[in-house]
Amino acid sequence: MSSSTYLSPYHPSQPEPDIPPFVLSTVPDEEIDKPRGKEEILPTTVRSPGERRVVFPPLVFGASTFGYGIYADNENVRSSMPLRVVRLAMRCGMNAFDTSPWYHPSEIVLGNALSALKYQRHEYTLITKVGKYGPSSRDHTYAADAVRASVDRSLKRLKTDYLDIVYLHDVEYILPPPSFSGNPVLSIPSILSQPLTPTPEESSVLEGITTLRSLQDENKILLCGIAGYPLPILLRLSLLVLHITGKPLDVVQTFAHQTIQNDSLSAGYLSAFTQHAKVGQVVSAAPLAMGILTKGGGPEWHPGRAYPELWQATRQASTLCEEKGTSLVDVALRFGYRPLFQEDGKRVPIVVGCTDLDQVHSNLQRWSEANDPLSEDDNDKKKAQEAQIRKIFEQKGVERWSWACPSDRQRTG
Repeated sequence: MSSSTYLSPYHPSQPEPDIPPFVLSTVPDEEIDKPRGKEEILPTTVRSPGERRVVFPPLVFGASTFGYGIYADNENVRSSMPLRVVRLAMRCGMNAFDTSPWYHPSEIVLGNALSALKYQRHEYTLITKVGKYGPSSRDHTYAADAVRASVDRSLKRLKTDYLDIVYLHDVEYILPPPSFSGNPVLSIPSILSQPLTPTPEESSVLEGITTLRSLQDENKILLCGIAGYPLPILLRLSLLVLHITGKPLDVVQTFAHQTIQNDSLSAGYLSAFTQHAKVGQVVSAAPLAMGILTKGGGPEWHPGRAYPELWQATRQASTLCEEKGTSLVDVALRFGYRPLFQEDGKRVPIVVGCTDLDQVHSNLQRWSEANDPLSEDDNDKKKAQEAQIRKIFEQKGVERWSWACPSDRQRTG
């Protein structure tokens, strides 16, 4: 197929796949499907019927786990498990869901689950993305016709007449090389001093934001923003949007940047986004850095595996945790779930994915522990464990170190 006729695999012009709906009467509803006490109930503000404003719970359900081969196998995605985890999340107050066309077929699965469960629209928040329809740079577009078609398709898939938030997805993929890697906090002064004249590639992001704002005016979406990994790029684009359009972004989402290995959000970027770029809300995803901060090290495709210093540091940290009678997941989530607030008092929501019911329970319990003001002595002991783990990353030279995204392979596909 020539480049002129190439169509990305998840582009809105592609035909819709046939994903059967859930039949609720055939889905188990057992003790494991219910909250295990008040420690698993999140503090949540519920909207009134018909009320259209975005309400974030402290934990947002990351529905990338409903994508084939991302974090779960195809059998899991095609089973009743997605409905069961959505139902448990809703019962526990984790009533915001983050999805994307790229997490195929997540939007369809999530829409089918919410429809089968018959929750009212004001009871949950829907967050999706546009622009990323495949793995490489050529699969990214923020052209107006594609953005509009993508939003219309998402509305149908999610069975709603409006979306709470829509991001331009992985905005870094359309920018020319080289990709940023290193400690992003060190780059803040240079980014803030750069001339605010957009390149042609940056202008395409501005076009995408303009289209999303038109869809806001049409009441199809409530808030819009950008999502991606490299903090320097996200900050630069946020500043450009403010300067060129005179209006700040509603939301910016990054991932793996408020972790025990890389806390660049709280170390400078949260303030830069909200004070300099006037971003309304910052959202942080992936407190386990997409799984590399676990005993298994995350999925085989994880970009961090390509960097020996980072990979070895996480393996050493995991071993030390086991020697101390804990796990890297426990220590990392205790750090990642600790409250983080913007200067205007808004809490930074955290997006976390769950492939099964045990993971939902586990994440809620760990969030509760990290937000429990009691047991100061115990907290002191746990913070000492965190300090030992952070020392490993410092000694390996990967503290606050971000990998290159996209990689050369991701650029070319």
